[in-house]
Amino acid sequence: MRQVTVGNNVPVPVDQYVTPFNVSYVASGGTVQISYSDPFPLNAQGYPIPGAPTLTWVSAPASPIVNQPFRAIQITGGSGTDTLTVIQAGVR
Repeated sequence: MRQVTVGNNVPVPVDQYVTPFNVSYVASGGTVQISYSDPFPLNAQGYPIPGAPTLTWVSAPASPIVNQPFRAIQITGGSGTDTLTVIQAGVR
């Protein structure tokens, strides 16, 4: 994954299948959260669910996050100028 920088409340999906799982982040304020929810849920026929996803967020551990696969990361709260920069390493 290349470096990605986003603002408040913008989820960044990560690849949970890389080995070893390693995500580093730098936040300029706000609160960093991770989600174990699928950011691209599919229905029983394999099609995207309209209006989905509804992600459940928890506080992120300190960076780097190693060997703890999750599905997405975001920054919340703080000011409108806060950013989150995410880099993921690993081999597929």
